[in-house]
Amino acid sequence: MEKRSIRDYVRAANVPLSDPDKNRLIGSGSPRFEVYHFALSVCSHKVRTCLAEKNAAYLSHDIGILPPALENYHPDYVRLRMQGGRGRELVGGYTGRSSTQTEGFDPAVVPTLVDLQSEQVIVDSVKICAHIDATCDTGPSLLPDRLRRDIDREIAIVDGTPHVAVLYGAHPDGDFRPKMLQKNMPGAHDYKIMKLMEARSLSVGHPKLIAAYDAKIRKEASAKTYVATPELMRDATTEIIAIIADLDSRLSDGRAWVCGDAFTMADIQWAVSLFRLKWLGMAFSWTGDHPLNNNQHSNVAAYAGRLFDRPSFRDAVIHWPGNPPSEYVMEFYENLQDQDPAKGERGHRDRHKQHGGHGRDIKEENLTDAVLETMKGTENPRAKKVLNAFTRHLHAFLQEIEPTEEEWEWGIDFLTKTGHLSTGGRQEFVLLSDVMGATARVDLINNRFPDGATENSVLGPFFVEERPTFENGQDISGGISGEPMYFSARVLDADRQPIVGARVDIWHSDDDGSYDIMMPQLDGQLAMRGLFRSDNHGRFWFTSILPTSYPIPDDGTVGTILKTARRSPMRPGHVHVRVEAPGFRRLTTMLFLDGDEYLDSDPVFGVKQSLVMRFEKKTNLRMPDGKAAPSPCFTVDYDFILARKD
Repeated sequence: MEKRSIRDYVRAANVPLSDPDKNRLIGSGSPRFEVYHFALSVCSHKVRTCLAEKNAAYLSHDIGILPPALENYHPDYVRLRMQGGRGRELVGGYTGRSSTQTEGFDPAVVPTLVDLQSEQVIVDSVKICAHIDATCDTGPSLLPDRLRRDIDREIAIVDGTPHVAVLYGAHPDGDFRPKMLQKNMPGAHDYKIMKLMEARSLSVGHPKLIAAYDAKIRKEASAKTYVATPELMRDATTEIIAIIADLDSRLSDGRAWVCGDAFTMADIQWAVSLFRLKWLGMAFSWTGDHPLNNNQHSNVAAYAGRLFDRPSFRDAVIHWPGNPPSEYVMEFYENLQDQDPAKGERGHRDRHKQHGGHGRDIKEENLTDAVLETMKGTENPRAKKVLNAFTRHLHAFLQEIEPTEEEWEWGIDFLTKTGHLSTGGRQEFVLLSDVMGATARVDLINNRFPDGATENSVLGPFFVEERPTFENGQDISGGISGEPMYFSARVLDADRQPIVGARVDIWHSDDDGSYDIMMPQLDGQLAMRGLFRSDNHGRFWFTSILPTSYPIPDDGTVGTILKTARRSPMRPGHVHVRVEAPGFRRLTTMLFLDGDEYLDSDPVFGVKQSLVMRFEKKTNLRMPDGKAAPSPCFTVDYDFILARKD
């Protein structure tokens, strides 16, 4: 395969970024850089201010990194960012900070800078700013050698401040954050994890990408625990108050800027940090007169005023389009007129020009054809086929049921509520696809096996590429408690001959419906999953714990469907199995526990009779290697039949 260039990665990452207001040229002249950032991101603020201070032209890609957008999770953006993270250890946990020096490389955050001239991808905001200063010769250096040690020390302090913790989490003694955060941040980490799993499920076959998503999922799971821990959130606020007090001491000699008389990169970092704290309602860390801090730090207050008046900072942060003001910084937005040319009247008018048409004589009998006429300009053949088919079937549906206007309004309201429920760790639209059988239909279309072969089933979001390898007979429970299970099986071809050396993946939940990558207490360790090889007889076997049935969420619009149709929300217990062998089609399936009361009412239509097996409780069993199985244990024996490749 031909090696991809950095520009190839950039082009792929830019495909879904189509909003002209958020993807535009900043400055004049030929841009050297493409910068992927977010309006509200602290690290993005640092980079944008540095670019403004150096008067550098660049292509700006302002991507959404908060729910529900999460454009930073797109596989092509992650691939691009990984080009700058080569050789770095992936992020492994969460401390409420954004420093790559302490946290590790996060493959799905901003900012990311691409130097089109040198074809470099730089993924750490500190290094991005240093690179901008080194390559842009406009104005004095922001990193003068004579002050470099002092500058680096100040940058490290700002970089290690727990800004992220106090953005996502509330202080246990009172949530001082802006009202918008109090309303929108609860459940944000659950939603992030869900969207990461969706992106991960699209990356099967790309082990490095899978590993990147797994690392990010572990980080967000740790973050969820962190911000919900009162002691940690209290410590984060206390630490910030101490950092501000120390800064005030360094400024007490009357210096204009933090490292002396010259404005440097350290001042850019502090401008961003102090404005974020003020934006969050934490200006009390220097103004005092607050239950959490009664000490005034006038040197910091005066310093912040000078920083916030800096033209580069106002342009790049305070007045940056899409950077939302909070109630604590409204003084900077009084009588502000939007001067962004991308949002001018003419720009809006030009974007909404229409070409072509469908005529004016619209009647019931020709409406469908009129809508189809508007699709003729679609250049992508697949998109054209999808749009045409969707239009025809939608109109046929409406013609068949002839809804009243009240019923149609109810349907619109149903979809609107479904969208509103797609936050905070659940995706109601995905759930709607599941319970209407659409997900199962897509799986059946894409996995048509010949008669006699084991039937396929959905992969689900919990498959892990970097899973542990086990010898046959080992326990994969990882210490998770539950009823012991002994799983024994063979991998055979259509003639029932053993397939030797087949790779067999196993993964399943605990008896509460939770998978290992959703368990922060495991600290990144994996459990209830493993990779095996079939032996000379095609056999593989292992021990673990027995999964059980669990409910899908039924308190939203999907629940309305289930209740209206008198359907159960309970999924029957199951064990996932994936089998691969040279010359055979890959099998992704699962075994369901016979006797589970929900087998005939699985709300997502995953059960197939051939995949239902009785897990019998037995004692004093011996495994094929002669070792004793747990006693008593629930045991199953199954033959997986693989289909040969065409």
